[in-house]
Amino acid sequence: MAAASGERAPAFTAQELEKLVDGVLPQYTLLYGPPDQQVSAHQKRDIWRAIAKEVRTLGAHQRRGTHCRKRWDDIRRCSKRRRRLSWGWPPNVGGVAVAP
Repeated sequence: MAAASGERAPAFTAQELEKLVDGVLPQYTLLYGPPDQQVSAHQKRDIWRAIAKEVRTLGAHQRRGTHCRKRWDDIRRCSKRRRRLSWGWPPNVGGVAVAP
């Protein structure tokens, strides 16, 4: 189950992250694609629940759909930041580009 109130949940293991990526990539267009290809919020929630169920099969920790979605959003945000830095662009801070 999730950590008690006020405690952090354990970090995702490498196997959990791999399972997360394997679950999200086939559904990526439904979750993040153009508006005409996306599905309703309820259907997205069901997709995240199914992904969490796959992650839970590893037995490391009891992840919920919201945990998986938040971790995926963290991965996306960090990769976008790294890409910006590798291209020599300044990082965004509060939605405003910071001068180097």
